[in-house]
Amino acid sequence: MCKAKVEPDVISYGAGILACEKGRQWQQGMSLLREMWKAKLGTQVISYNAGIDAVPAHYAAIRACEVCGQWAKALDLLDSMLGARVDPTAANNPDAGRYLHVFQAGGPMDVFKHVVLVALLQQMTAVADPFTFVDAHAGAGVYDLSSEESLRYRRFEEGVLRLSHAADRSGIGLVADYLDAVWRCNHALGASPCALSLYPGSPALACHWLRPQDSAVFFEAAADAYECLRRSVALLGRDAGRRLALLRDDSYLRLALGPPPWPGGRQLVLIDPPYDSVQSHATWNVYVVRRLLQRSPSACVALWYPLVDEEQVASLHGQVRSITACSVLVAEMRLERGLSRGAALQGSGMLVVNPPPAVHAQLLATLPGLGGALRAPDYRVLWL
Repeated sequence: MCKAKVEPDVISYGAGILACEKGRQWQQGMSLLREMWKAKLGTQVISYNAGIDAVPAHYAAIRACEVCGQWAKALDLLDSMLGARVDPTAANNPDAGRYLHVFQAGGPMDVFKHVVLVALLQQMTAVADPFTFVDAHAGAGVYDLSSEESLRYRRFEEGVLRLSHAADRSGIGLVADYLDAVWRCNHALGASPCALSLYPGSPALACHWLRPQDSAVFFEAAADAYECLRRSVALLGRDAGRRLALLRDDSYLRLALGPPPWPGGRQLVLIDPPYDSVQSHATWNVYVVRRLLQRSPSACVALWYPLVDEEQVASLHGQVRSITACSVLVAEMRLERGLSRGAALQGSGMLVVNPPPAVHAQLLATLPGLGGALRAPDYRVLWL
């Protein structure tokens, strides 16, 4: 462009960096990003409809580093973005479709995630000292299984309903406690006692286990989901009073930049993002885990992730292992191929830093029966 005497701008730089991402050329992408900063275009933001601005260009460079396994570079880029006060949310298209978890609510992967969460909550409450539960992506809190969205794919039939019938016969490990919490949530919200019509998300499950001395912080950025969450928590946590805090905020920024909006002491932090609606989740997840552990080295941090392919999973495991010397436990589960109706996601995992000691044994005892009930024969529990 310089030879043609064309002055490069943020759009041309961004296009070049996006091409580097697609071509897995992370060095060239980094070089273009450095040039963009030298040209003082690094913080420029154009209206979304105008095309590519500085923020997507940064994310393209981060993703180029991700796909090439250059995680340290990706984390450094994100750190530089935040240090330069580049607004990472400026890349979001206001017209983009919003993620609706109700389509997945109560499905097999939701059940797997929540059974692991129940194991963590049980062990956290087994100690008399108070703790704070932090839900980084709380969602609506409770989901109506009779809604049009839930009935479109009926994934809850393959998940919580199938498990409920199986557990009636076999009483699988901690699954009975999980199902008891599901039914109690339905009862507390006035649902029919004869059939499950509501599915509790992680905030509702937390409300079931939190004690008077415990507290919780629920983050939700989407306006509609936040209002549903507020109503659900008001009913399920009405005896909890001041120990529940709802924040309509970007949890990544709050958790990464602090100070944390909760008291000191023990913490259980759940990071469960909608992977199809935010820029560069992989790097953000690892970045936030690192920042949390820098502030609170003993915090228990649980990260949910989809199983896309072996390379993606190994890369995530390796990066988390590289940022902390703490113990890291992994549980993963895959459905039988082609089992779930209309779903691309066939498996998921939960990575737990600083897990309570008994959780490993609980999951080893529970996943065989859980996998059999959900028709998910491929599962594993391991230490990284």
